[in-house]
Amino acid sequence: MPKNRIRQLSRRGTRSEKSPLPGLARRTPRTTACHGCGALFARKTWRRDHKVKASAYDGVIWRTCPACRQVEQGDAYGKVVLQGAWAAANEDQIRRRIENVAARAEFTQPQRRIVSFERVGRGLEVLTTSQKLAHRVARELEKAFGGRASYAWSSSDRTLRAVWSHDAGGTRKRGAASARR
Repeated sequence: MPKNRIRQLSRRGTRSEKSPLPGLARRTPRTTACHGCGALFARKTWRRDHKVKASAYDGVIWRTCPACRQVEQGDAYGKVVLQGAWAAANEDQIRRRIENVAARAEFTQPQRRIVSFERVGRGLEVLTTSQKLAHRVARELEKAFGGRASYAWSSSDRTLRAVWSHDAGGTRKRGAASARR
């Protein structure tokens, strides 16, 4: 018997009905929608990037998506710390920029969201549901307002801590400053 035929017959370990949480199925059914955000589970991911016909919501199973659950519980996999007096003084501009970045990311990937935006001491702290969104927020702040961002990934708890700082002296990049004038 050829080797590929033997592998085809051996199905041990390919399917598991074990669930990480008791009472919940491991796989999300194909016709599932979220209570909180209205995202629809399609093509193995939660989506909200296209218009959905009302007939698609007939017969769906209503659950809470992982991102809504993370926001409810306050769990975050990304943290952006904004340091310095300049960040506190320009909080409105920074907040608008972060909200725009989050809205753009959430359009195609509804699992990437802002969990909280808080004032901490002289700076600000933004918690996100994913590492990628935290990285994107820090990078966009660096591009828009100058300053420096540093990143620290933790392999133990799969989180990202990004620190963005801005000097009042104007560390804005030459291209960004001339484009705004």
